[in-house]
Amino acid sequence: TIDGTRIGLHVNVGLPADMPAALESGAEGVGLYRTEFTFMTRNTFPGEEEQYRMYRRVLMVFAPKPVSIRVLDIGGDKVLPYFHTTEENPALGWRGIRVILDHPEIFLTQLRALLRANAGLNNLRVLLPMVTRMSEVNDAMDLLDRAHSELLQERQACAKPLVGVMIETPAAVYQTDALARR
Repeated sequence: TIDGTRIGLHVNVGLPADMPAALESGAEGVGLYRTEFTFMTRNTFPGEEEQYRMYRRVLMVFAPKPVSIRVLDIGGDKVLPYFHTTEENPALGWRGIRVILDHPEIFLTQLRALLRANAGLNNLRVLLPMVTRMSEVNDAMDLLDRAHSELLQERQACAKPLVGVMIETPAAVYQTDALARR
């Protein structure tokens, strides 16, 4: 900026095919990697190993630059052909963090894959989508702790990443101070 403040520019990536252009752009990292696209182009949920390979590739390509990966954000306009939902308020209702917290088996698989993929790179940042309450963040962090503990018990190297929330709901706007502290 004119006053000398440096602002890093990060790119948004949705599919591995987006990575070459993102790298060529001179971006200083990935501001948002949308994991739902990988889930949307399949007939079943990807397993931990498949997710691990995908996330590891992204993290390695951009290392040591930071990569912010949004955990599965489905519901509303993002539907999976193999996971049917009915929602009265698709824009802000049962979607994002609420879906994956209601299905911890899906979330834990993704968290384990992310933590494993980050081993030795430590450039992962995790984003939680569609947060409306602090309890959702607390529950997500509890599951992250569980995934981390499980991997350590299995003697797999992993470190806890930085975690953030996407401020995209009216409720989150009014809780930004508390969310930032957490």
